[in-house]
Amino acid sequence: MAPRQPQIALGTFFETYLSVLPSVQFYNDIKKDHDDLLDYNKQCADIIVKKNNEEVKDICRKYLRYLEKKFAVWNEVKNGYDICILMNYWIYNTLTGIFGAESDSNDIDVAFGNLQFVSSKLVVDSKKKASYDRCKPNYDMFKYDDWEKRKKLYEYYVDYTTIKQQSDIFTEKCKDFYKYIEEKDSLYKHFQNLCISDHSSCPQFYNNCLPYDPASVLPSMKCHDEIIAERATAEADAKPPDVPNFPGKEQVSVFHPPDRASTPEKSDIGTKVGHSVLGVAPVFLTATALYRYTPMGNWIRKLGGINSNNISDMDEFSSITEESIDMFSDNSANYISYQPM
Repeated sequence: MAPRQPQIALGTFFETYLSVLPSVQFYNDIKKDHDDLLDYNKQCADIIVKKNNEEVKDICRKYLRYLEKKFAVWNEVKNGYDICILMNYWIYNTLTGIFGAESDSNDIDVAFGNLQFVSSKLVVDSKKKASYDRCKPNYDMFKYDDWEKRKKLYEYYVDYTTIKQQSDIFTEKCKDFYKYIEEKDSLYKHFQNLCISDHSSCPQFYNNCLPYDPASVLPSMKCHDEIIAERATAEADAKPPDVPNFPGKEQVSVFHPPDRASTPEKSDIGTKVGHSVLGVAPVFLTATALYRYTPMGNWIRKLGGINSNNISDMDEFSSITEESIDMFSDNSANYISYQPM
């Protein structure tokens, strides 16, 4: 299985602008198949793993060659970062690519232990011993499940100065650099929470990375205001239009069956009948009042010989009529006064 490469976006932007980043240049240099790699076969002969033995020996040869040939490069901590940390990340990341991220971690641990053993047997000048010890494979860096996030954070820390310089020079690519930096925001949030909750698990280099937090550096980029304005416009355009909502004004749809639909003729008849009823009701109410509550009523009863049953019927009609009139009245009661003639 081919070793996994650093997770960096490919394309013209990477090839032109990101290929010069210090971490990228280091990885490209150490993984090269130089002609003199065979010179380190003897020192790496002690590598013994169950599978992928030759691939692990290849890592061993490239690691030893870099220590010897690039001593002047990695000997001192320059520009604020340590190449030995990048070297450890390259070793472990390459082993993960060989054995597979989902494989038994014991395979990776055994291979890493073999490289530690080879490093411990190196015979170096006493003046260089301290430097070589600093660059030994350090397993403590990989006892955390989030080691890949730590690797990416350190790479960003190593590369930031170059990224900033590039973005200032190539202003036409400011938005690309902006997005590249913005992608690191999730890393900072992850370690910010981790370092607060469990300080002992916080990366040793975390404090060095704080000045380059995307939340702090993005507002200072030349294209920041333009990007924010573009995103605000895009968000507004994507938002659905507001639908007017009037509280308490719900429309009720009434269904009219086809065989019962109102026609103009039926509507006109209903109107006429209604008007007739409303016109007759006051007449009956007045007649009833005269009949029941005035001397004229007694005279009419004697003249017509009306019996008590007829009176009861009249009373019932009077009650119904009064209720009908009250439906259309704004007053709580209707009063009729009698003036003697």
